[in-house]
This record gives sequence, C-alpha cells and structure tokens, in this order.
Amino acid sequence: MERAASVDATGLAHWIDPNGIVHVVFDRPGEKVNLLSEAVLEELSELIDSVASREDVRGVVFASGKRGNFIAGMDVETIASVTDAFKAAEGARFGQTVFQKIADLPVPSAAMIGGVCLGGGTELVLACTVRVASDAPSVRIGLPETQLGIIPGFGGTQRLPHLVGLVGSLDLILTGKQLDAKRAYRAGLVDLVCPEEYLERETLKLLHKAATGFKRRRPLIARLVESVPPLRHLVLARARKTAAAKASPESYPAPFRALEAVDAAFALPLPQGLDLEARIVGELVPTRTSKNLIWLFKSQNALKKDPGGFVTLPRKVRRAAVLGAGIMGGGISQLVADKGIPVRLKDIRPDALLTAMRQASKIWKQQVERKRLSPRQMRQKLGFLAPTLDDSGLSRVDIVIEAVVENLEVKQKVLAQIEERVSERAIFASNTSTLPISDIAARAVRPERVVGMHFFNPVHRMPLVEVIAGAASSPEAVSTVHAFAIELGKIPVVVRDAPGFLVNRILMLYFNEALRLLGEGVAIEDADAAMTGFGMPMGPFALLDEIGLDTGQHAAAVLEGAFGKRIGSGAPAMAAVVSSGRLGKKNGKGFYLYKNGERTRPDPAIRKLVGAPAPLQLPVETLQERMVLAMVNEAAVCLEDGIVREPREVDVAMVFGTGFPPFRGGLLRYADAVGPAVLVDRLARLADAQGERFRPAGLLRDLVREERRFYVA
Repeated sequence: MERAASVDATGLAHWIDPNGIVHVVFDRPGEKVNLLSEAVLEELSELIDSVASREDVRGVVFASGKRGNFIAGMDVETIASVTDAFKAAEGARFGQTVFQKIADLPVPSAAMIGGVCLGGGTELVLACTVRVASDAPSVRIGLPETQLGIIPGFGGTQRLPHLVGLVGSLDLILTGKQLDAKRAYRAGLVDLVCPEEYLERETLKLLHKAATGFKRRRPLIARLVESVPPLRHLVLARARKTAAAKASPESYPAPFRALEAVDAAFALPLPQGLDLEARIVGELVPTRTSKNLIWLFKSQNALKKDPGGFVTLPRKVRRAAVLGAGIMGGGISQLVADKGIPVRLKDIRPDALLTAMRQASKIWKQQVERKRLSPRQMRQKLGFLAPTLDDSGLSRVDIVIEAVVENLEVKQKVLAQIEERVSERAIFASNTSTLPISDIAARAVRPERVVGMHFFNPVHRMPLVEVIAGAASSPEAVSTVHAFAIELGKIPVVVRDAPGFLVNRILMLYFNEALRLLGEGVAIEDADAAMTGFGMPMGPFALLDEIGLDTGQHAAAVLEGAFGKRIGSGAPAMAAVVSSGRLGKKNGKGFYLYKNGERTRPDPAIRKLVGAPAPLQLPVETLQERMVLAMVNEAAVCLEDGIVREPREVDVAMVFGTGFPPFRGGLLRYADAVGPAVLVDRLARLADAQGERFRPAGLLRDLVREERRFYVA
C-alpha cells in the first residue's frame, strides 16, 4: 500500500491503496477535534488537483484520524477575525472552489463519518458522491451557522436542498439542528449507517456501488414542490413567517438570508447560487449580531474549560442521587438518567415520586415522537432512574444533589441526615436558588464537600448551571461539580457564595423595576411588550408567572434581607398579589390569566391589588431603559463584590440563564455598545428622578474616568 511519506503540518495525510482508492485523513496535530482553516483548505485543494490528474485513481475516501470527530467545522477564530465584507465573501468563495473540486472529481468520492461533522465538515461531505456514518453516539451532523449569525458558505445552502429536499434543508439550516446517524439517514443526509467497527469496509463497498451509478431517490411529491415555483415559494413564505415569529430580521438576519440562498438553489444554476451564498456570507460576517453570537460561542466553550480558578482534577461521577422529587428534583434526575448515569431519586412521598417518574417519561416520550429516541432507548433511560422512599444505595453514590424546599433549616437537616449515609468523598450539591452555600454547610461534618449546583427551570431545556463555591468548598468538590455539569450537557459558571448568587440577584432588580412601573400605572402588557421588543424571550411579568410568584416572593425576601430595599423595593406589590392566592402559571392565575396552561390576558384585578393609579403610558425606550439599566448597574456591583471574576461570566450567565438577547452579546457587551459614559449619565439622571437604587456603581464610574470599557476592544 502506497502511503504519503509524511503528514503535512495541517494534519492532512493521504495514501493510495492497491485498489486505486485514495484515502484522505484529517488529523489536526495536538488538538482533540479537526477544524478547517485557510491552510487546511489550501492543502486540500492541491491534493484534489493531484488526485484528479492521476489515471490510477478509482475513488477517494475522506476520513478522520480522531475518534469521535470527523470535522467540527471552520475554525471560529478565523470567522471572528474577519471584519471586512469583501474578505469574508472571498473566504467563502475559496472554500466553495475547493469543495467544487471534490464534486467535479472524475471518480466517485465517499465520506466516512465516525463522529462530529458540523459546518464546513458537513459541506465537505455534501460535495462527496456518497456518505456513510457509523452508529456511534458521537455522530452529529449539521449546519449550525445560523446560530453564529451567518449562513453555510461553502456550498451548503446549494447542495443540501438537492440532497434532502427543500423542507428538510430548511429544517436543518434555519434551526442549526444536529442529527445523529439514524436521523441523518432518514433525512437523506447520509446514504448508509453501519456499526462503527465496519465503517471503513462499508464505505468502500458503497464507493464501489457509486462507481456503477448508486443513487438514493427522494419522494416524487418533494421533487414536485421544488420544481414548481408557486409551491416552492409557498413553503419558503411559511418558513419566513415561522422565523419572524421567533425573531426579527433586524436582530437575527441570518435565517432570513438563508431563505434567499436556499431559494436560489432551485431558481439559479449552481455557479450563480454559490455566488449569492458567498455574497450573503460577506454581508453577515462583519455584523454586530454575528460578532456577538460568535463571541458567546467562544465564551461558553472557554467557561467549560475553566472551573472558576479551582485548578484540580475532578472526580468521575458514576452514580448519583437526587433528594426531593419536586419540579426541580424530578427534572434533575431525568437529566442525569438521560446521560446514562444511574440515579436514585428519593422522596418521602410516594405521590411525588410517581409524579416525577411521569414527568420524566413525558420528556422521553416527546423525544420518541420526534424520532430522536427509539422506544427501546427510552426504556433503557428509564432503567437508569430508580425512585425510592428510603436511603438504600446512597453509600455508593459519588454525588448527592439536594433539591428540597428552599428553607435553610430544612436543607441543613437533610445534609446532616445524608452525611451519615454517604461515603466521606461523596459531594453534597445543593440546588438552591438564593440561600448561601456557606450557611447550608455551617453545621456539616464535611463542609468542604458541600457545593452549590443551581439548575434553572425547566431543567432539560435551560443550558445554565451556577456552580457555587462556599467558603469551605474544596477545589476538588467545585471542580467535580463543574465537570459533572458539563457531562450533563450544561454550561457551568462558577460564582462566589452570596445570597442570590449571580443570575437571581441581577434578575431581582429587573423584576423590582417592573413592579415599580406597575405601581406607577404602567400596564402589564406594555412592560412585557417593551422587553420582548428589546429581545427578551418573555417580559418580566410573564417570566414571574412562569417561575411562580411564591418562589419569586421568597427569593425577594432573602435578597432584601441581605441587600436591603435596593433589591427588595418591589416586595409590597408582590406580597399583595401572592396574598390574593395568585401563584402564576402553576395555579392558573398570576399577573396573567391562564386556560389549560396557556397564557391568555393580563388579570384586570392586578391594578387594584397593587394600588396602581390611573393608567400611565411611557415611551417604550423609557420602559426598556429603567429595566435594563437596573440590571447593568447590579451586574457592575456583582463584579465589584467578586461574585464572578470577569464580565464574560456575567454575560454567559445572563444569556443562558435568563434569555438575555444573544444578538446583543450579553448584558455587559450591551453596556459596552451603549458606552460607559452614556450609561453613567443615564443612571445618574434616573437616580435623581427615581431614587438611589439607580446611583451608578463605582465600577461604572471608574470605567468612565479611566476611559475604558468592560471588554478590551
């Protein structure tokens, strides 16, 4: 077998076997994943040119030298560094040219997908004649570019629609959805799925078939829709309407521009379609939205590698236990079991355990209905979740996650009981939303094993977990909880111990300002509309209803006790609403009224309950300014207090914990865009008009005096 004498610095290797098949292997030196770069593309271009000119070549196979990874896409640093539209478009055209060379090879080509295949990696395999994926769990195939504020730029918007159809391509491109091997096969994205150990053999067999004309055919109706312009435009119009219901073209232009490119895949010859795709990429890459989304992507990955300065090896969690089968405890146990980790869910009430098991089953059933799980896989996952009324088996767990009622005395009592039953090295992680971890651990025998692990509701959807390091928490315990959060698929942010931690503390200022506006006469729907217009997924009153008004009232009381009226200024209005029996969505009445669990309209009785005067209409900009700047100011105070170490931790936490608009990059990226001098001026004016709660934080004044921002440009 002829092999390349050496591997290029890019990690690209190739050889030709006795049957005339050229094997091209991506294996980026010193890295866990393969990424495309300008250097890799240049090397690949030269290689394809040489292969195309050889008469002894009968086929080409693209593979990876890294287990669990094919190509994870273009190096995001390359995209982030481009600020010029022309340069961005030319970069896309170069990638298109290289992949077109693969498509134009005089011999068939095959992609051997044994792991993650995203972005530019998926566009490379789209240029191949056939695609084979292993059934390994690591296989994920997709085009996530719209999640970064751009569109696929190496031919993805032109080739994918012809491979999987118009509807299928829109589903993948507009959502950034990633498919496992079986779902990719059903979508038509890959031609064959086989066991991992037979991947090379089956790929070579299919490559041989491709030489004789193998081709999967799509349904006639799908091809008819694409070939009849009115039908195609109807599908595109519906997709545009769906996209507009989720976000505006001004805030998130990428999905709407992707629709243009996909339409061109059927309306224009391939060269013109590729040209349009490249021009759109050029226009999107330099936008503020794209830069912010890419920055968030890089920041969340960086925080996954940084356990808050606690540099020590984490312990592997092989078994877990969850105490409390309420909404949060049930959700946490379902998540742990979903990752294949045995978990014991303990409660003192059989009905609570039954409700938690039903809720877990419901989540998995939804995945079965969406064909993301098979019924057999669902049964396997249920097998990892063991409900129990006693403490049996707790001596063997590596971590106990406590999710009982938000009461300090109760949590201390539970910890005391559990310490007697678990091993000395087991970690006790409290899912508290406001209570200091140091207080929970105050009576513990092993306080160094106590850490906060604050999940957000609903657990299976919200990406953030706050990892709270108490005064006595050991580096190993913090590092282990941080690593465990990552294993559960979450984004961990390590925060210092203090009432409310980071997210809830900042969020309380937001809620309090909304409640004050309500007390001044501003309508509930006006305040909520102002913030959804700003980009929040829901307004403050709708969010309070989702959280639960009793939960919000308790959190406000804890924070007011720690920080005074600056944070608890909205307590009287909240108390009046809760005392009337309104708890929010969970009992069908809160700031809004609900029918069958769906929000209908604001409750007209609320105005009288809070003693609001005559209706008051304020400009949307005024409403947004008061609610958003209240959060900005408190975020600056949190940095002063050392709750987190750097601004990016605030921004990642607020985006993934509260839904702060990702296109704005986060709370403090937004503050930098406005400018510290402007912020301090606005806050000072608000303080004079509304009260000392708006007095600019010392850090903000320092930024103005030193002529700097939260982030270095």
